Amino acid sequence: TNMTDLLSMLMHSRTQAHVFHLRVSPNGLAPHLALQTYYEDIIGLIDGIVEIYQGMSGLIEFKAVKGIDNDADKDNIISYFEDLVKFVHTERMKDDLKGITFIQNEIDNVEKLIYSTLYKLRNL
Repeated sequence: TNMTDLLSMLMHSRTQAHVFHLRVSPNGLAPHLALQTYYEDIIGLIDGIVEIYQGMSGLIEFKAVKGIDNDADKDNIISYFEDLVKFVHTERMKDDLKGITFIQNEIDNVEKLIYSTLYKLRNL
């Protein structure tokens, strides 16, 4: 389902952000801290969405998404989060999620976190 794709990608993003966080030090403290905020905050957001969705539809099975990117160049990290927010926005608009406003509200918080992370990566 779209929810499986979305949640699997978000789980992957938590690990990917942590890898970037551990490798980004030459770019300074601000990106390091922005990535830490992302991987810490996304966990609770994922939990909330999964629990709501599983309450409605039963247990989901997560799937492998893709490998880990070790390129901690700031432009690459920014590109990763730009692609991630596009993916989230596309998946949330698909039919099986579109009309469920309380799940959409939770996904709003995911997009807000990604955009906040992008702001920090670009400007701090």
